[in-house]
Amino acid sequence: MVRGKIPPADAAVENIRNYINVNGLSEGEKLPSERDMCEMWGISRSALRSAIRHLTTMHVLESRQGSGTYVAPARPISYSGVGKVMGFSDNVRSSGHTPSSLVVSQGTCDADAHVAKKMGIDVDHAVFKLVRLRRVDGLPCMLETSMVNTDVCPGVASHDFSRESLFDVIRDGYCLDIAHGWDSLSISRLDEWEADLLGGKPGASVFFQQGVSRDGDGRCIEYYKSVIRPDRYTFVSLCGWPVDSQKALW
Repeated sequence: MVRGKIPPADAAVENIRNYINVNGLSEGEKLPSERDMCEMWGISRSALRSAIRHLTTMHVLESRQGSGTYVAPARPISYSGVGKVMGFSDNVRSSGHTPSSLVVSQGTCDADAHVAKKMGIDVDHAVFKLVRLRRVDGLPCMLETSMVNTDVCPGVASHDFSRESLFDVIRDGYCLDIAHGWDSLSISRLDEWEADLLGGKPGASVFFQQGVSRDGDGRCIEYYKSVIRPDRYTFVSLCGWPVDSQKALW
């Protein structure tokens, strides 16, 4: 049990985390009743409920009306700072879930000034534009737009990306390694079109990710941008620590 002069709600958070770890609870397993947890740790109902709300917001717990409090399902995690790039499908599979994609649109087009600047190419340079709705266990998770350099990946438009992973095609089909690039993450809000596809509400807060990937020779392979539901996907930045699945969030 956590003791010391710390706020009761903070102590309750740590007690819940410790209970889950010590008892080896996995996703979907139920915690004791609120009364039992209050008695176990000598805390008030208000402190406990504050802790549950916090851990629910962090997607560690989920509350089910009339049923109780449960360990939340593990979400896919995208790691940075670990020296290994993984695609969406690999991240989802590694968390024990099933990825799928719906192609919203695809085709070759000319790069506009914004895309050309990001990719370091000329305006009107031909790029392959792929817009996909990425799903986890059939639930919409991410709306992803990829702009692929057709000089580096000729014929990329011939692939069926409702069945194939763009990451795998770049890596295996063109024998390209993503050697370096940049990536940024910020907060945005859903517009009506995005909300319709992602099953959210217009104006809801979402992650906005964008970046550029390059090969070992410095050629730009892809510019991408994604709108991501934070309740179905997680980002973690690590500084040389070993990755241990969901424990990275704790």
